[in-house]
Amino acid sequence: MSILLLVVFFAVLCLGVPLAFTMGIAALAVVSTQDMLPLSLVPQRALIGADSFSLLAIPFFILAGNLMNHGGITTRIIAFANAIVGRFTGGLGLGNIVASMLFAGVSGSAVADTTALGSTLIPAMKKEGYDGGFSAAVTAASSICGPIIPPSIPLVIYGLTAGTGVSIGALFLGGAIPGLILGLSLLTLCWLISKRRSYPIYKAVPFRVILQTGLRAIWAIFMPLIILVGVVSGIFTVTESAAVAVVYALIVGMFIYRELRISDLFSVLVATALDSAKVMIIVAMASTFGWIMAFSGLPKAIADLLLTISENPTVILLIMNVLLLVVGTFMEAIAAMIILIPVLVPVAVQVGIDLHHLGVILVFNLMLGLLTPPVGICLYIAAQFARTRIEIIIKEVMPFFTIGLLVLLLITLIPDLVLLLPRTFM
Repeated sequence: MSILLLVVFFAVLCLGVPLAFTMGIAALAVVSTQDMLPLSLVPQRALIGADSFSLLAIPFFILAGNLMNHGGITTRIIAFANAIVGRFTGGLGLGNIVASMLFAGVSGSAVADTTALGSTLIPAMKKEGYDGGFSAAVTAASSICGPIIPPSIPLVIYGLTAGTGVSIGALFLGGAIPGLILGLSLLTLCWLISKRRSYPIYKAVPFRVILQTGLRAIWAIFMPLIILVGVVSGIFTVTESAAVAVVYALIVGMFIYRELRISDLFSVLVATALDSAKVMIIVAMASTFGWIMAFSGLPKAIADLLLTISENPTVILLIMNVLLLVVGTFMEAIAAMIILIPVLVPVAVQVGIDLHHLGVILVFNLMLGLLTPPVGICLYIAAQFARTRIEIIIKEVMPFFTIGLLVLLLITLIPDLVLLLPRTFM
């Protein structure tokens, strides 16, 4: 059963069928060959997988990000980021990365980050004299900070899927230090490349201007703090925090920034519905696929195989990293998480790996997959804005991808980089 499931899955995937439908077709193929499993099982398991109150956090976070983006958040974050680092060589590229780190606290999504910032910053960087491939690479690479720095949609999904004993608040705190390390590492690499290529200084501004732009962006910066403090302190659940974020975004966009109009709400809601549907159909189909995979005994077989190699937690984590990096190159992150979490979590528990540590590592791995073809969606989005061939962008993004691998290795070998804040505040 498991062999048929994997053969059909990879065969359909190679035909270019969207991932959600690939998983559904593979599940349907297996069920149709089993007399004990009715065909109605496929839609039933899909509905069960998507029918969760906690999953309401996903459309709420998407809606909050869209509201903040339409409400003037992007321009204020970009202005603040450029004011901070514009005085250095490659200032606009550095501002791109700082803006991604700040925008991460609003969107929680790498794709949203690439789209919102890339549409503005990539043309601006090209106009300043940056290579199109480099401009796109910086935007795509820095966008993966989005799901690592809290709040994070993938970490929410991991927390809901991994089961009891996993706190989403602790996951949010666990992603903070790795996200900052990644952002600072990308800044350093961008500055070194900019020095070598003699990219221009954007502009130096006095501290007074930095303070002014910071005050204009302060309402956007407060949003992730409100979410994080509320969830960690237990004032509200993650789902409730997402609803709070929507209300906050409406108030800021309509009454403080005054750039969000009532006439904008329909288009914002439509965009949110479409984005949410893309995520939820993957969640639903991955739930069916994962259930059939578990029924076939494949997760246990993989777990037993891993444990025959080693029972050392560090070795197991390194093996998981390799597996996740490979999977991330051809599978969408959310689907990969829902399928692999039931496989990896029991192994982690058996060898004594902290599940919060595993969650941050898993999300970090799969975000790196957004920078690698054939799935690397952030590369393709950035390529559209840069009007540059994908081959050029792949070449330019490789140094940033390598930096990401080094940070991943660092947080794998030093668990306290992930667990320090959860242990301190939870």
